[in-house]
Parts: sequence; C-alpha cells; structure tokens
Amino acid sequence: MPNFNFQFSTCEVFLRKINFQLKKGFTLLEFLVVLGILSITVGSTLLFLTSVLRGSNQANVTAEVKQNGQIVLNSLEKQIRNAIDAEQVGDPALNTIKLIRQDDIPLYVTCLGFSPSQNGSIGTKASESVPSEYDSLTNRNDRISGVDINCNPIEYTNCNGLQVIPSSTGVSSPPIVTVCFSTSQGIDAPSRQDFKAIVKFETTISLRQY
Repeated sequence: MPNFNFQFSTCEVFLRKINFQLKKGFTLLEFLVVLGILSITVGSTLLFLTSVLRGSNQANVTAEVKQNGQIVLNSLEKQIRNAIDAEQVGDPALNTIKLIRQDDIPLYVTCLGFSPSQNGSIGTKASESVPSEYDSLTNRNDRISGVDINCNPIEYTNCNGLQVIPSSTGVSSPPIVTVCFSTSQGIDAPSRQDFKAIVKFETTISLRQY
C-alpha cells in the first residue's frame, strides 16, 4: 500500500522550499528598490545643498563687491559735488579729471589699471599739477578678498570711467561729470563660478557750486 503520508510530507517540504526562495527573492527585490530610492534621495539632496551653497557664495561675493563699489562711488560723488569746477585732463581715454575746489588746492581723480601684482582702483591726489602717484580709494594689494575696479569693462559698452561734459547752456552752468566703472573680486580670487561677481556703477553728477 502506497505511503501517502510520506508523499504528502515530501510535497510539503518542497513547497516550503519554494516559498522560502520566493520570500528570499522578494526581500532582495525590496532591498534593491529601497536602496535605489535612497540613492536617488541622497543624490537629489546633495545636489540641492550644493546648489544652495553655491547660491549663498554668489550672493555673499556680490554683496561684498557691491558694497565696496558703493563706498567708492559715494566718495567720488561727495568730492565732485563740492567742487566749483571740473576739467578733463589730457586724453579722455586716460580717465583723469581735475576738480577745482574752493579755498583748497585741486583734486585729481584717475582710474588705476590693474597689474599682475595689484587690483585696479580709482585714485585721488590733491596737487597743484598733474601728480605722478595717486592714493587709492581701495586696497590694491589685497588680490584675493579685495576688490578690482575697472573703468573700461568689456562686459559693458559705453562705460568710460571718468568724463567731464562741458555745459551746453552757457558759462554760468557747471559741467557734468559722468562716472562709470565695474567692481569684481580681487584678481587672485578663486576662479570658481560661484565666487565670481561683477557689478556696474554708473551715474551722472552735477557740481553744486558755480
């Protein structure tokens, strides 16, 4: 007589083995799915954080460059408005002007181009004649965290530094001084894109006293 109990027992063991293999395979599949989701999540999070960090760096650099440029512009505007007359010195391409001041010696203002060892800047000097040296309004030697000033930036057209425009309404009206320059990080600052910033400053200033 056939031993049905043995056959049923063998079949039960076989089915249990299949069920174990299925469970084992399903668990591995779940693990791979979870691992894939985690990889995507972590990767997306890192990309997001990197983007935020770069944006923060860019914003900080831009704010610092803008602040330094605004200080220079405010200083120039104060000196120009308090002058009684202004003259262009030499070729306009030299970006040098002479401010005639009441009860004081003239003030010369010029654009100082950058060199391999110094940032570009704007300099001033009180003198009876055209000076050979100027006092920079910014730190030219701080080539990393300092500011580089360019009076003829290639990024902007019709930005011509310091120019005196004579009055067209008669001798009783004062001349107008146009100021245009750009500021960026120091010439040796990190070259990464998120550490780059350039800000344009442009204004027209009328002399108050005439």
